[in-house]
Parts: sequence; C-alpha cells; structure tokens
Amino acid sequence: MVSRAALALCIAGCGARPHPAPATRTEEAITLYRDRALVRQRVEVAVPAGATAAIAIKVAAGVAPDDLAILDRGELTVWALRIVDAVTDAPPLAVRDAAVPVEPAEPVPAEIELAEPEPAAAAPGAATLPAPLHTAAAPTQVEIVVGAPREGRFALSLGYVTDRLPWEAAYTMTTTAARDRAVVRGAVAIRNVTGVAFRAHTYVADAELGAWRDRAAEQLAGSLVGAAAEAPPPALRDLGVVALGDGETRVELLAGDPPRTMRSVLVYDPIGTRLDHPGAAPIADPALGADATVATRITESFEIDRAGHTTAGLPAGPVRLLERRPDGSLAVLGESHLFDVATRAADVDTVAVGTADGVTGRRERRDWSKDSDQKRFSEEFLLTIDNARPRPIDVVIREHLYRGQNWTLAYQSAAAAKEGPQQISLRTRVPANGRTKVLYVVVYTW
Repeated sequence: MVSRAALALCIAGCGARPHPAPATRTEEAITLYRDRALVRQRVEVAVPAGATAAIAIKVAAGVAPDDLAILDRGELTVWALRIVDAVTDAPPLAVRDAAVPVEPAEPVPAEIELAEPEPAAAAPGAATLPAPLHTAAAPTQVEIVVGAPREGRFALSLGYVTDRLPWEAAYTMTTTAARDRAVVRGAVAIRNVTGVAFRAHTYVADAELGAWRDRAAEQLAGSLVGAAAEAPPPALRDLGVVALGDGETRVELLAGDPPRTMRSVLVYDPIGTRLDHPGAAPIADPALGADATVATRITESFEIDRAGHTTAGLPAGPVRLLERRPDGSLAVLGESHLFDVATRAADVDTVAVGTADGVTGRRERRDWSKDSDQKRFSEEFLLTIDNARPRPIDVVIREHLYRGQNWTLAYQSAAAAKEGPQQISLRTRVPANGRTKVLYVVVYTW
C-alpha cells in the first residue's frame, strides 16, 4: 500500500506537485460477456524530464477502485492510482499489475459501418434489450501518478470490469416461396450507459464472466491475455473496431453471408432442455426424465445448413423465419433460437412452423441400472413414431442427455449425431401408414 505520506514525500523529492500530463486515448479493447464487460483503455502521456506526472482518465460510471488494474505500465513507474472525488477516507489504491496483454494475432479489421440496414434486415437490429441495470451517468474520473525515466511520450494500459454495457443478439432467416434456401442475417444491439464514448476493438463472448469483485485483476489477466484457467475460454466473435456512443449501437452480423440450403423436416423433441444438468458428475435420481407424460407432438420444421466457418463464436439469440412473397412483403413462418449452448456442435439449425398432422411420437425408458463400483450407470430409451400419412416420412428425433456432460452412447439403432454438450439427433424413416421404433442406450460415468 502506498500511503499518502509516502506519496507526498515522493512528490516532494521530485521537486514539486505532480505535473498535469495530457493523456491521449489511442487504443481500446472491449470483451462483452453476458453479465459484464472487460474494458482495456490504453493511453499515451507526455512526461517532462525528471517530473512526476498525474494522468487524468475517464472510465465507466460506477467503477470502484477494486475494479481497476494496471495491465501494462511500459517504462513508467506508477506511484498511485485513485478515484477522483471518491467518498472515502482510504489512501490511494495500491498499484496492482495484471499480466501484460497479448495483441490479437490477426490485424485489426476495418471499422464496421453502422449505417441503417435495408428494411428486410431491420428485424435483427430491433433486438429488445432487457431493462437496463443503470441509466446513463457521468463517467468515473481516475488519476494515476507516474514517473518516467526520461522526457518523452509513454503508454500505459488500464483495465476494469463494468456492467454498463449490456447487449443482445437477434437473427432473421429469409426464404422465398420455393423454401429451398434461406439468407441468414443478424445483429448485436449494445447499450452503452457507461458515460464514456468508446472507439474500441470489440469482441462478444457468449458466456458469463461470473464472480469478479474479489479477483478483478486475475479475471482481467485471464480473460484479456488468455492465461490458463480451469475451463476452456469461450469462443470470441470479433466485431472489429466499433464506435460505441451513448445509448444503443447496432453491429451487423453475417453481412454478405451466402444463402444456405433449406429443407422441410419433421422433428420430435419430447423433452427439450428443461432438465439439462451441465455438470460433469451426473444426476443419479432414477426418476429424472422418466415421466410418462412427455410430449407426443411432432413439429413441421425447416432445417437450414449451418456454415461453421462463418458462424463460429456467434452469440445465441432469437430468430424469425420469414418468407418473402411475390409482392415483396414478408410473412413470419416460425420462431426459434440460434447458436444456443445446447446446439453449438450441430451442423444444422431447425425452426418449427407448426404441428405435423397424422404423425405422433412416444418416449419410454426401458431400463436403468447403476454400478457404484465402476462409477457408471446406464439408461435405455425406446422412441416410437407412428405415421398415419399415406406416404413415407423422415423424422429427426432430438434427445437430451440431461443427467450430465460425461456420457457416451453404448448403442443406437439409428444414425446419431452430437449437436451439443448434451444433445443428439437420431434420424429415421417411417413407412406410409406405419410405425418405426428407435432404441438407444446412454452410459454416464463419474
């Protein structure tokens, strides 16, 4: 801790009060998480020979001293860091260092144009943000007292965490009457109520940063630098250099993405994600998911191919499937969600548009066993599809391995594909006026 007395002696030893040094903001980087944003502000300062300079910096409203960390001091000696006009009797904050951030390997892309989109793409930009936690407020004033080895210009990076940059993503899929291809567009709506206007290289991480107040420097070091962590870091979507003024800014996603193949499909999803337990250790309650009243409804849906190279790191959000009519008007066919955690490994996205007439499903658990010595248990499920239509149908059965994420399929009677940490799809054909049964066995270990 640098006491006020020690700081005064240092300043006196340098000959006078700290020299007010003009600071120029030259580089900013923001990573937007679901619950918080990590902000890096880099400033340049001119320091006279033999002087101690006091740098004044504006950061987001509501930032507390414990939220601040020096990421890179360069050649400067940082004597103290404090919040100006903070209501406290505490001495200036002891200077803390976080690891020096590593610059992105790829060059910074050109600035994203934030012009209004064409009318057909307006729906994503209209993403509705939740009620803000805060309204716009004056920024926090930070003063950093530094010393330099010589006269000249120097750079310093400051990092902090703020909850005043909430955001949401939304998407549209637009098709024609042929319904064989769809154009996918999206947008991220970012609300800036920090009191600071940013021009920052911006990234979106579709995950929560979590608890951070007690470990602000460690979180900043691990998230901005890529330090080792207990869990793999979330994929980042690079939005490029974005100007974030007061209020809401919309950043377009998937601009120029080519049309994707689209086809009609029937989907049976009797459980959904409501029971998903994301932990590695599975839930062993034998009653979990064995409810005999599971859904029998099968939906008429559209399946749209997903382009992995263009969708990597895209944040989850609602989607509307629209059909453009010959007169140019748009009609809503259905709504769903894209890029949720449950479907991140999928090759396709599906949007339900109604109930499939003449087709029903049934799900029953046939067996359950647990071996505590081997630390494993297994479940066997039978899914039955009845088709009263006069022609064969293809059905996608979507199952959720909700007990935990440490699982494997021991047997399946139909082709299976992993769509996410706890989601699989099984594809089968049902004859006209007939029935098909699909059996699978899942084994959980701990």
